[in-house]
Amino acid sequence: MVIANRKSCGGSFFNQSVEFTFGDQLAEFLNTRTTTKHALRERAIAEYHDLLVADEALTPAVFEKLRSAMRRNRLLYGERPIGVALRPHLLDEKQFHTLTQTAQRIASALEKVATAVVQSPDLMSQLGLTDAEHSLALVDPGFSTVGITTRLDAFVRDDEIKFVEYNAENPSSLSDQEELNRLLFELPTMATFAGRYRLRQFSPVERLRETLLSTYREWGGTAVPNVAILDWKNLPTSNEFILLRNHFTAHGVPTIICSPDDLEYRSGELRCGVFRIDLVYKRVIIHEFLARYDETHPLIRAYVNHDVCLVNPFRCKIVHKKAAFEMLTDDEHQNWFTQSEKEALHHSVPWTRRVADRKTTRKGRPIDLLEFIHKNRSLFVLKPNDDYGGHGIYLGARSDEREWDNAIASALSGDYVVQEAIDLRTEEFPIFSDRNWKFQPMFVDTNPFLFRGNVCGAMVRLSSSPIVNVTSGGGETGFFVIEAAA
Repeated sequence: MVIANRKSCGGSFFNQSVEFTFGDQLAEFLNTRTTTKHALRERAIAEYHDLLVADEALTPAVFEKLRSAMRRNRLLYGERPIGVALRPHLLDEKQFHTLTQTAQRIASALEKVATAVVQSPDLMSQLGLTDAEHSLALVDPGFSTVGITTRLDAFVRDDEIKFVEYNAENPSSLSDQEELNRLLFELPTMATFAGRYRLRQFSPVERLRETLLSTYREWGGTAVPNVAILDWKNLPTSNEFILLRNHFTAHGVPTIICSPDDLEYRSGELRCGVFRIDLVYKRVIIHEFLARYDETHPLIRAYVNHDVCLVNPFRCKIVHKKAAFEMLTDDEHQNWFTQSEKEALHHSVPWTRRVADRKTTRKGRPIDLLEFIHKNRSLFVLKPNDDYGGHGIYLGARSDEREWDNAIASALSGDYVVQEAIDLRTEEFPIFSDRNWKFQPMFVDTNPFLFRGNVCGAMVRLSSSPIVNVTSGGGETGFFVIEAAA
């Protein structure tokens, strides 16, 4: 079995006996290709599926063992086990290199959007920030990067990558991939497969801890911080908070889980009971927080007074709004970006506009936005500007004319963006239930985690619906980069 762990998500790979650099290995790997671009991946998946078909031991007892392990290891969304497939998602080295490079360039471009908006606050109204969000976005967080921990949601098909959203409010599921990978190794098929191919996996949780500590030092902290993981109580994601807390404390970082109602601020200290808080790992969503509290809340007062390090800061809302993708894809702001960033945006970010009765441009030509999206519904998707979980999304290709007109009316009465739809294709995965398993066509997204703009691992979601989301009923699977035959 040869598994290459890329613990630091830096520039080197290693296994039991070999170490080499990313650039050297990538060049060697690409130069030795003699068949189709992704033949290694295709062959590996076919072999994995053949191994599953030949395994007569895949009984209901095995599936129950997998589900029990997920419950035991807190791989749950609420009470629902998140793993649904008997195979991990695989990308070959070239695909993952392209995914990584493109994601990092887009994240860099979004940081430039945030910088420009802070320098010209009138731009915030174009993004749809509320007055409270606007005010807090102008507060200096005490460090240089808006997106400390983020996730770009992407669809990868062969050499094409399309990024459809940026989760800049501390994305969920950081702990899932490593744990799902471990779980899959309970299958004889996975163990046999790992003996045939050299695989690479990642540790986003470890990178998160390292990034929180380095950000705290930049903020001005000198000792190891006391960390509070902050969100509402009794959420379906609470199992992840426990896993993160356990990891942090095991590595010498005192950590608690608390809700906004638990916080107190006095004498220049933010506290949860007797626990002094130096760094808040904010998982609560900003607009939900501001719907309940005003500027007198202890978190806001401590943040404004620079008495607590907040990750991600309130300023992240600028790039979390889906309307930020309009600034990436319009003609007016292209001078903000480098040439390599512009190329990444051109190839991998769908045209996006905030919905209003307005004039704009598409492919360099002026259009009346409402008229254009009304006449070309099959080309577009409507999404809330600031929501999550797949809520309120309308797919033009799956709507008739009346449904689409109603969707446009809903978008106008709320705060929505229209985005160019991407060409989604399904991929076969071996999906298991309580009693059996079968190959099913699934939509799959590959969503790289970024830490201060650098990729480390990815969340992989599977769904029978083109709206691929765990909240709305989808599941997850493990993830490896396949480098070569062992």
